[in-house]
Amino acid sequence: MRIGFVGLGMMGKPMAINLMQAGQTVTVVNRSQGKVQELAAMGAHAGANPAAATRDADIVALCLVGDSVVEEVLCGADGVLSAVRPGTIVLDHSTVHPEFARRMAAACAAHGAVYLDAPVSGTGQIAWDGRLTVMLGGDATACERAKPALDAVSANARLMGPVGSGNMAKLINNMVKDINQIAVMETFVLGARLGVDCGALFQVTRSGESASRQLSRIMPKILDRSFEQSSYVSTNIKDQGLMGWMVDQAGMELPLRNAARDHWLRASEQGLASADPTEAIKAFEREAGVEVSGEALPPYVPAPSDGGLYAQLDSALAAIYQVGIFEALVLAAKMGMDCGALLEVMRTASAASTQIERIGAGILDREFDGLGTPVSACLELQQSLIGMADDAGFHLPMHRVAADVWQRSIA
Repeated sequence: MRIGFVGLGMMGKPMAINLMQAGQTVTVVNRSQGKVQELAAMGAHAGANPAAATRDADIVALCLVGDSVVEEVLCGADGVLSAVRPGTIVLDHSTVHPEFARRMAAACAAHGAVYLDAPVSGTGQIAWDGRLTVMLGGDATACERAKPALDAVSANARLMGPVGSGNMAKLINNMVKDINQIAVMETFVLGARLGVDCGALFQVTRSGESASRQLSRIMPKILDRSFEQSSYVSTNIKDQGLMGWMVDQAGMELPLRNAARDHWLRASEQGLASADPTEAIKAFEREAGVEVSGEALPPYVPAPSDGGLYAQLDSALAAIYQVGIFEALVLAAKMGMDCGALLEVMRTASAASTQIERIGAGILDREFDGLGTPVSACLELQQSLIGMADDAGFHLPMHRVAADVWQRSIA
């Protein structure tokens, strides 16, 4: 299969390499020529522009940042559509506005090409190992034709519905990912403020109720104070802006999502817009007057089992995850999405957590008995930690929103 690949950033570069290693013929295009030459030395063809990567391609894959860049690459001079052949699949791995994706699909169709919005989830080693999750929107036959390319970069590629559905699923997954990530930061800053050993707390949570992809990904970096770049706070803010369109379309209020968005904005205001999202923990740390650090112990080292504050923090963090799952599934249902398909992609994507495995299917099946901790216990747990935080002079926006949800559930 002949594949043109445009965009060799943090995600695009490992994807293009995995396509080459799978035996595909790949022509690469990138603004920075250093990466083009690097991949050319590995066997890729160097493309001078998107049109050059398109002329003989069966698939043209894009991995870019922002609607305007995607539109220029597709529709501009020497763009993909200036050279595309009828039947070519445009596989757009960029995260874009769902309505923009529909507009690009129409532009491609006018040239006889088939557009699939196909945003991906997963960073770092997951991308290099070809274990990304791809959320697809578009024609089922085209998705099947693209399967060799999708198999080379992903462990889970799932059709979510018509064009635009892939990005809707990605945005909801990212919403849950952000909630989980910021809840982890907030909980560990509270733990540090209360004097717990953060390395031991990580050991408790990574094997406890609050185990999640985000916890395992970000806490070793935070504990080690090594905030190497894997994404940007500004990218999360951009995605939250796209989420605002979905929330408005649904006519809903999502308080936990709003609290997560507000933290990214606060971090940006404090000069962290270009920082890796894990470094946004500094916004919490400055407020609390602590620094979260410690040793990430090997997984086989036993976690503290005293059932005290460590267990309480673990359970409270898990309770926040649950509220995030509630918001995600209700929003998806309101938007007419396939909630089962959404749950399946979140299980392998950046939103993955023990709580998705524990309660997700039960919610869809309307089988609630025995799914989780009773609501009254969740409320009592959150209120207890909020009281401790108040005494320590630290505000807990995520925990407070979760407590309000449990309180309204009882009322």
